[in-house]
Amino acid sequence: MGGLWRGGLAVVVAMVAMVVAVDAVTIMSVDIGSEWIKVAVVAPGVPMEIALNKESKRKTPAAISFRNGERNFGEDAMNNGVRFPATNYYYLLDLLGKRAEDSPVVDVYKKRFPFYQIEADEDRGTVVFRHNR
Repeated sequence: MGGLWRGGLAVVVAMVAMVVAVDAVTIMSVDIGSEWIKVAVVAPGVPMEIALNKESKRKTPAAISFRNGERNFGEDAMNNGVRFPATNYYYLLDLLGKRAEDSPVVDVYKKRFPFYQIEADEDRGTVVFRHNR
C-alpha cells in the first residue's frame, strides 16, 4: 500500500512541475485569413499583444508575388501586384483543398482573376498555378 501512495505522490509532483514549467511559456498565435495575416503574442504577466509587421501595422496582406527571381510577401507583394497582377497571388486560402475542375469556388476565382493560369494537379486534382518566370 505504501508503494501505491508513493507512486501517486510522484505523479502529483510531476504534474505540479509541468504546470510550473508551462507558466513561463510565451505563445505565438497566427491567424491566416483570405485577405490578412495577423500574429499575436501572449507572454506571462503581459496582456495579449498583436505583433507589428515591418510597416508598423497589425495586419499583413496575405499575398505573395514572384518577380525577377525574387519572392515578396505582404505589402511588398501587393505593391508588385498593382503593376504586375499576374505575378501576385492572393485569396489563396479560398482555394486550399478545392478540386480544380468541379468546384464553384474555383470557377468564381477564375472569373475574378482571369490572368492566372490555373490547372488541376495530376495526382490529386487540386488547384495548381502555372507561373511563367
